[in-house]
Amino acid sequence: MEERKLLQSFLAESQKELPPRRMRDSYIEVLLPLGSQPELREKYLTVQNTIRFGRILEDLDSLGVLICYMHTRVQEAKMSPLSIVTALVDKIDMCKTSLSPEQDIKFSGHVSWVGKTSMEVKMQMFQAGIYKSAHP
Repeated sequence: MEERKLLQSFLAESQKELPPRRMRDSYIEVLLPLGSQPELREKYLTVQNTIRFGRILEDLDSLGVLICYMHTRVQEAKMSPLSIVTALVDKIDMCKTSLSPEQDIKFSGHVSWVGKTSMEVKMQMFQAGIYKSAHP
């Protein structure tokens, strides 16, 4: 509890105190090595040897939160003074109905809009010619 109180001192008291941020400041790319790490692949497979899409959605949710933390990062603090949660997912576009468990998946994303109490993150997922987009 004391640690959380200390973190409050890092919160800006007004919008004017916040440093300017660009979309590229929060951009990140992450590789899910399904093809190159068979031991990891096991955690993503169903009994039919297909990808568990729920696990992919969990990864996208975690990535969205990480992107938000990158955008709101305070250099002086070891931890973020903010609590970030996913409020909703606007849209998921899928160009193909299945993912290959034999190929790596690349996720990327960035903050695309910021308000006073919320922000929008756009993310993409690529796999060997497959394109998917999520907007939480």
